[in-house]
Amino acid sequence: ATGSAGAPDSAGVVYGTFHVTNVSAGSCTVGGAGAVTALAQGAADASKIHVVQHTAGDPATGLPAPAPEAPALVLAPGAAYEVKFAWVPSETCPTGGSGGSDGGTGSGGAETGGPSPDPSPSQGASATDGTTTGTDTGATTQLVTKDGGTDAGSVVVSHTPDGGAPTATATVPDACAGTVYRTEVLPAP
Repeated sequence: ATGSAGAPDSAGVVYGTFHVTNVSAGSCTVGGAGAVTALAQGAADASKIHVVQHTAGDPATGLPAPAPEAPALVLAPGAAYEVKFAWVPSETCPTGGSGGSDGGTGSGGAETGGPSPDPSPSQGASATDGTTTGTDTGATTQLVTKDGGTDAGSVVVSHTPDGGAPTATATVPDACAGTVYRTEVLPAP
């Protein structure tokens, strides 16, 4: 599974795609779109980040029109499906001078479920609640000043297929508050 995010359009909307391939020797049925989550990093505010289903008339006009009721998709070996998303910002990142944190941007935890590296000391680190599952009950915002300008923030959008196969991620840079609109499963071109 792979994830990608493009450059922002003139309105600041970023479109991305998760591409999931059937790597097994047999056909498989995709029964659902899996889970799409968003993880706030840096100055991004988890309480201002939401993930919703794409619907007709929403601000994610570059996503394909939603299908009324998508049937289950059967993937032959080597075939793939996609879940597309759009990041629509609701406000810009805060400007510098926000409190003088010297702790860095943090990773927010292990998004991919892989093994954690051995702990190592870090400069100026302090204990913070840096984990969230993309819900709006997230962690305290970490503000990191970028030379007195806009604070650096990003949102990591993740997709985990229904079967729990590997999670794919795509990072939206310079993102602090907004909504991720996601599609259902789409046959890959």
